[in-house]
Amino acid sequence: MKTIHLLGLALALLGGGARADEMADADRFAAAKDYARALPIYAKLAAGGNAVAQLRLGELHWYGEGTPVDMAKADELFRKAADAGVAEARQGLQLTPQRAANKSKIDYYTRQYAGEDVRLEKFNCVKPVIPAVSTTTEEIKKTVAGIEGWQSCYKGFVSNLSAQLPVGKAIPADLQNLMTDEEIATAIDRMDKAYATVAADAKVEAEAFLAAQDAWQAKTNSHVVSANAKTASDLEQRRAEIEKLNAMKRDRGAGFAAPLTSGGR
Repeated sequence: MKTIHLLGLALALLGGGARADEMADADRFAAAKDYARALPIYAKLAAGGNAVAQLRLGELHWYGEGTPVDMAKADELFRKAADAGVAEARQGLQLTPQRAANKSKIDYYTRQYAGEDVRLEKFNCVKPVIPAVSTTTEEIKKTVAGIEGWQSCYKGFVSNLSAQLPVGKAIPADLQNLMTDEEIATAIDRMDKAYATVAADAKVEAEAFLAAQDAWQAKTNSHVVSANAKTASDLEQRRAEIEKLNAMKRDRGAGFAAPLTSGGR
């Protein structure tokens, strides 16, 4: 309903060549959202009985484009255009009852939306318990696996939030068609603020998680370096002890050799 259609010959048949030119101008202005110039042309042509102009003028009144929302007046114009045989106007007559049936959904986006569908909590990311330090290979592997799992889940949250842009994209198209321009602007503003809050909350949680990860990694790295140094020191000490034992063995071999005899055979 909100898309401007150029009807060519049909316009000429409904309103004459000169009026068709005016209609084309009005459609062009409306497509550019220059409603201040489109509205008076539509109003003039509608008053002269142009059914397509009645349809377009009805759309401006229904959505509040360049004029206050007046759905009753819009429905009246739609009815005139429909009676004149404009099929699209019959669709326009369905807008008001469809809007009434979907009022709770419209209110959700304009008054209640808080970003609950994109929050980090929705992804159920399992946050691992990060110890102060890990002293065994198995402990390190377990902690690293937990950290990587949470980070992968968090990336999914970020990707999903980015996919909602531009703001308002998540509002179903058929519902947007039942919302006034002001309502869509209100919903977009509300959603933009909700997304910002969701992103900020997630950032705080991520920073706390990363801080715990960094502290664990620093202490664990320090432990590993110390353990490796101790192992190297132990190996060097063992080599020194072995050499000492070998030296003692050599000395013992020399000091306890069988004495030489000077006797005969």
